[in-house]
Parts: sequence; structure tokens; C-alpha cells
Amino acid sequence: MNQTTEGRRQKRRRPDLNTVYSINADGSRNFIQPADVIGKWQVIRNSINFLLMLVYVGLPWLQIADKPAVLINLPSRQAWIFGFSYTNQDFYLVSVLLTAAGFLLFVLTALLGRIWCGYACPQTVFMEGVFRKFERLLEGGRVARIRRNQGPLNFDKFWRKTVKHILFIFLSALIAHIFLSYFFPAKEVLKLVATGFSGHSNALFWTLFWTGILYFNFSWFREQTCLIICPYGRLQSSLIDADTIVIGYDEARGEPRTKGAEGGDCVDCYRCVEVCPTGIDIRNGLQMECIGCANCIDACNEIMKKIDKPEGLVRYDSQTGFETGKRKSFIRPRLYVYLLMALVGLTVATFAVNSRTSFHANVLRARGMPYAIEGERIRNLVNLHIQNKNSEQSLFTIEVAEELRESFEIIVPLKQLRLKSMEDGETPIIVYCTFDDYKEPFPIFITVSDSLTGNSKQLEVMFKGP
Repeated sequence: MNQTTEGRRQKRRRPDLNTVYSINADGSRNFIQPADVIGKWQVIRNSINFLLMLVYVGLPWLQIADKPAVLINLPSRQAWIFGFSYTNQDFYLVSVLLTAAGFLLFVLTALLGRIWCGYACPQTVFMEGVFRKFERLLEGGRVARIRRNQGPLNFDKFWRKTVKHILFIFLSALIAHIFLSYFFPAKEVLKLVATGFSGHSNALFWTLFWTGILYFNFSWFREQTCLIICPYGRLQSSLIDADTIVIGYDEARGEPRTKGAEGGDCVDCYRCVEVCPTGIDIRNGLQMECIGCANCIDACNEIMKKIDKPEGLVRYDSQTGFETGKRKSFIRPRLYVYLLMALVGLTVATFAVNSRTSFHANVLRARGMPYAIEGERIRNLVNLHIQNKNSEQSLFTIEVAEELRESFEIIVPLKQLRLKSMEDGETPIIVYCTFDDYKEPFPIFITVSDSLTGNSKQLEVMFKGP
């Protein structure tokens, strides 16, 4: 019996640095079944998960100036973000903000490794904070899940799997509907659901699409999203250095691994591997698959308490700290380079947001001939288009350069336009010029002023003739 048990232990596959543990040698899937773990880092992570999910659910319902806190209206190419209104003309701000956010993530990674992945990434938040918890509630702990999966299909396995997948579909649909409320007002989403998305086939398609993607991801693909699709893990090696705070194993203290009194503190209980959601062995060193969730830290500390050893065999520290025991240094060139780039990006983003105009205005020449001849005069017709980007109603005044009025006849039917927030308005502008006064194309200057903000914009259009 002892020889058989020992033989099974020797044959059991262990995570290594050369293969992905979630994929078997024949290419089949090795499903990871993480064990439950408790500890201070789990309390912190669960609290952050709850807060982030609360923000995700609550933002579409939050109202600022009678508008949703976050609403991106794609059909009308408009958006309301925390009390500010934006149009498609402001889309360039997205690239600026994403660039600044990217360098801030570089700074965070250089300081604390993949802490974003472990505590704030939506994949981790929903997988570990929602789906995995319901799975454990329905199917039990790690050992029970593994035995049930390897066992025959019986009634117990059938009803648990069926209920779990029905619940997963429901949760995926719920997350997808909440996501939809970032593009439709939340109250409108409730009406769409009540009417079965009648007359909104596009909204129904995208809701079903994201429900399917989320269900596939959280029920089957899981950690493969982090290992295969997400590029962030592959960037990690180029962003961190020996002084970056990462999760690691104190080899000097833990080796040799043995349960005897003469060995190191590591008793090779395998607990740190059993709780890992990506199936790595942190004792092999920092790996691309590590998402920084701190499960292994809490699991190892729990074992250290039981065997009356000091905590911290697996802990947050730098590579320098693990190797030399010296205090970590935050003063290093790459950190300041990333920080400088992030500050530049934030400065540019702040300037771009503050310098954006409160309205959009442009002049388009009327369709057809660029000019018309009426008796002894040449006529040009242009259309002035104005879009109010303010979050409130505003009055826009239209003026044409005074020097033109002395020699030419200019007709502006609507000299003022009162527009609601995000509303568009147009007015024609007609300019007459006699053949004697026309020598060559010349500019006409049109000034549009916003009474709400005091901003003004001067537009130029060329008067054309034969």
C-alpha cells in the first residue's frame, strides 16, 4: 500500500518552468481546481473586488447634472462622462488618456509587479470574486470537485453541473446587461428587457454576444485568458527589475524541503500550488503565469502557523530582498522614465480636456454648383452647422466680418441659435457680390459665440465666382 501510494506521488505531474500546467502533454486541457484559502490578503482582495463590482453596477445609475455618470451613446456619437459631455469630435482624447493610463500602469508594474492583475483586472475580479465562489458553493472544495469530475455521470454530478452552468449563464447575462447600460440609459435597459428588446435588434445581438463570450470565458477558458490572450503578462519581464515588489519564495530559508527537523522551513506540503488559480509553483521562481493574487502567501502563512514557524516564507518582496535580505530600493532609472512619460501623458490629457471647445461648428458649401449667377451678381450659399457640446442649453450668436457688409450683401436668416445639450442646429448664410467687385476668390469670416461659456470660434470659407 505504501509503495503504491509512493508510486502515485512520483507519477503525479508537478508544475515546472518549461510547460504550462493547464495544458497536458497531449494538448488536452488540464483544468485547474484551486483550493480555498483564507488570510489577510484574501480579505483585502475580496474587499477590493466588492468595491469594484459595486462601482461597475452603480455607475450607470448615478446621475450628475441630470445625466448618467457614464453613458456612451454610439448611434448619436455622444458621451457623458462624470458631468462632462463629449462628441465624436473629441475622440482624440481617448488615445491621449489611454497613453497616460498605460504609462501609469508601467509605473505601477515597475513598483509592485502584476498587482493590477491580482486585485483590479475584471477577469480576476469576476472569476475569483463571483464565478469561482458560486462554483465552490455548488460543487464543494477542491478535492470534492476533482473526484466528481473524474467520476462517472450520476445524479449528484448531473444536477450540480446543470445548476452551475445555468447560474453561470445567468451571471454572464447579468454582467452583459450591466455593460449594455453604459451605452443605453439604465432605465431604458430595464424597459428593453421588459419588452424583449422589441425594435432593438442590435442591442439584443450585442447582449447575447457578450453573454456567450462571458459564459465561455468564465465556465471553460478561465485562466487561459491571462496566459494566452492578455499581452500584459508577456510585458512583465521587460517592465520589472530586481527591485520590483513581487510574490516570491524565500529559497534560502525554505530549502531543503523536508518534513524533518534538519531541513528548511518548507515542508513541501504543496499547499501553495493547490491554491494557485493558474497552477504554478511559486517555489520555481517568478513566472509569466503568476497573476499576483497572493493566494500562495496566505496558504503558506497558514501552514507556517500550524508548524510554529515564522510567516513570510512566501511573501511580497523584491528579487534583491530574497537574495540579499537588503531593503528594497525605489530609486532606479526605469521608474523615473515611466513616471516622466506618465506625467507628460497626464499633462497633455489635462490640457486637451481643458482646451476643448464647448461647441463644434463648421461651414459646408451647399450641394451643386459652388456659386450661382443672378443678374449682375454672384451668389454663394453655405450652411453653418453648430453642435452644442455643453451639458446645458446655450445660445449661439452668429456674426459675419463687418468689413464685408460695406461692399457685399450678406443674409443670415438666423443670427442666433438656441440649442439643448448635444443638440445640432443649422442656418444658411447667403453672400452676394457684383461682377464689378469680384476679382478673385476671397475669404469670408464667420464668428460663432457661445453665451454659456463665452467661447467663440472663427470660421473661414472662400467666396467663389466665375
